[in-house]
Amino acid sequence: MRYLTFFILTLFWVEPALAQDLSIQLLDRNNQQPVIQAHIKDDTGTVITVSDVNGFFSINPKKYPHIVVSAVGYASKEVHLHPGLKSIYLKPQVFRDDTELLVVATGEDQNNVHAYHQRANTQNMDQFLDNIDGLSTNKRGAFAWEPVIRGQADQRMNLTIDGMQVFKACVDKMDPITSYVETSNLSKLHIDKSGSGVAENGSGNSTLDLVTQRAEHHPFSLQIQSAYRVPDNYRHLNLTTNISDPSGRNAVRFSGSYKKANDFTAGNDRTINNTQYEKLNLNASYKHTFRSGHSIEGNYITDKAYDVGYPALLMDATKALADIGQVQFNFASSDANFQLDKVQLYANTIRHWMDDYDRDVANRAVMRGMYMPMYGETVTYGTRMNGKAALLGHSFNWFLDGYASHAYGDMEMNSLDPEIEDMFIYNLRDVQTRNVGLGLKHQFRASDKILLKLEENIRYKSLDTGNESFASFFEGLYDRELDTRQKILLSASGSALWMLNDRWSLTGNLVYSERMGNHMELFGHYIYNYTDGFFYDGNPWLKTERTFNTDVNVTWETDRNSFSISLFHKQYFTYIDGILAEDVSSNDFKFKQYANVGDAVIMGGEFRSLNNINHVISLENRISYLYAQNQSLNEPLPLIPPLKGNSLIHLHHGKNMLMGEVEWAAAQNRVAETTSIEDQTEAFAVINLSFERKWMGSSLSSILEVNNLLDHYYHTHTSIGNIPEAGRNLMLSLRYNF
Repeated sequence: MRYLTFFILTLFWVEPALAQDLSIQLLDRNNQQPVIQAHIKDDTGTVITVSDVNGFFSINPKKYPHIVVSAVGYASKEVHLHPGLKSIYLKPQVFRDDTELLVVATGEDQNNVHAYHQRANTQNMDQFLDNIDGLSTNKRGAFAWEPVIRGQADQRMNLTIDGMQVFKACVDKMDPITSYVETSNLSKLHIDKSGSGVAENGSGNSTLDLVTQRAEHHPFSLQIQSAYRVPDNYRHLNLTTNISDPSGRNAVRFSGSYKKANDFTAGNDRTINNTQYEKLNLNASYKHTFRSGHSIEGNYITDKAYDVGYPALLMDATKALADIGQVQFNFASSDANFQLDKVQLYANTIRHWMDDYDRDVANRAVMRGMYMPMYGETVTYGTRMNGKAALLGHSFNWFLDGYASHAYGDMEMNSLDPEIEDMFIYNLRDVQTRNVGLGLKHQFRASDKILLKLEENIRYKSLDTGNESFASFFEGLYDRELDTRQKILLSASGSALWMLNDRWSLTGNLVYSERMGNHMELFGHYIYNYTDGFFYDGNPWLKTERTFNTDVNVTWETDRNSFSISLFHKQYFTYIDGILAEDVSSNDFKFKQYANVGDAVIMGGEFRSLNNINHVISLENRISYLYAQNQSLNEPLPLIPPLKGNSLIHLHHGKNMLMGEVEWAAAQNRVAETTSIEDQTEAFAVINLSFERKWMGSSLSSILEVNNLLDHYYHTHTSIGNIPEAGRNLMLSLRYNF
């Protein structure tokens, strides 16, 4: 107890009153060299001063208690000033393609070819992700699309919120965690397509991290936004506010969002039944900055969705609830040989109810003549910490994380025939996942133009079921005695950046990773797969899936024009997939079991260009392509999007902005016929328009959007059950900033 008391007193240590200007030096965190010509900004983004040739600047801490430091080639840093502050260390940000920065709803990095921007504040998370080259979404209706990076979904990618592990509760994948973060609460996305950030992501898998907005130290602000769309009667109301006290050491942020939509209409005025949804999202955060420069943050998200229709599935979600909380300690920079930067503690609970009481169960092809209400739940606790260390003259970053998750799922089978007894099945019963990992990241300067990065990670992961009855099912199925499944998993990456000159750069990544099957692949039972029509059972004795990934990026940038080309090749060994279980299958019920089926490969590339023709006209083009093959079966992998892209033109004049977009995709004739029931998809192209006007000194904005202008009837290749996209729709939104 006395250690805890000492820790708290240290954080709250009262420094002498600020009375005069501080002289502070900016230093490169890796080589301790001065950082010159860095911009020192206040909370509004106004530049206060610039660091001199020795990296020094002077500032009045009473007038500017909080500053933001930014410099070319370095990550921006928010700093709370205190009397003892003499140095600020900036982190070099030189590897462009391994961790892409995608800024949402801000003006930051508008000309950065590695940054993406929300085309309108009304755009939801699903639409935003679906239009990024290299990303796609698996769709089951109008709500909660499942994100996919380079053809890798679910268990083959890391999907996190502020780095936290959050596991969906629905065994039918109705609740991807992207549905719990509204774009109004999103600060930015970190997307690591290559998976080279193994020290932090822990696995070498492609990573999508949703970084949420936090309370900020600036004067009171309030934003109110509303939107209405026809013909689906979509309505949206959002409120966001932030306030801090006069000292600037306490800040609070709150946002609330409500959405409701009826069934949408596809092209040619075809109503798609059962695509309605209703959703409420609340987010609150608090930040306190101590005079020592340390700070503590708390953040809580609660998300409630009701009456969500999924026309591609056998049932609908009657209710989905998410509660996600975290506390984070941020430590002030120092020049110590061992430094702790951040400690995060988090917990979350996801609950999901679905049923088919509004469906015609008597005449459907699968599970005919019965209702099947289902419930799922996951509970996860975890911690993450990271910092810097120096040993024998070598500086490196370290990352330590751990989590424990509990998963549960059940299904009732209530027959319409009163003479048939009802049944109850556990899809997951007391399945426990535990993971602890340690990662290290090293950066080296090979020359003035070549930078190298090495990362490694070692993890311990275990899965088991705490229920003997549930365990006995797998023991009987595989005729083996079941104990806790546990593995030591290794991953490593090497990256290089070659700055050929001021305009050209070349980045390369090589990544090795090992993956243990997840709780569904090891302990799932009687889970229906909509892509192939089979019921799946897990296999606790799966071998480790291994991958090698190579990734190359070429970037050319000037002040007004830029383009980026990425090529990649990912080879899978002991690939995990389902195989036919002939001994338990029948004409009515077909079963598969997870197994290591051999090798697979995914390769492809992405292209993006930005062209600012003048202060009025700008152009943007995005193209991506994937080739994926099950090498053991010599057929394509399922749900792989075809060649696709977007072309956009932006016209700016005064307070007016007009945007036109052509979204297109080629035909997909490469389909999986053995492992899936997918079919070929026709090519399509649709036109979207939006017009934004600012009023009242830019405090009020109105946005008019028309999507699918020509009312084209089409569906994407990754739409489960070939559910079509929305036809022509018109939305008007208003946003007011106080």
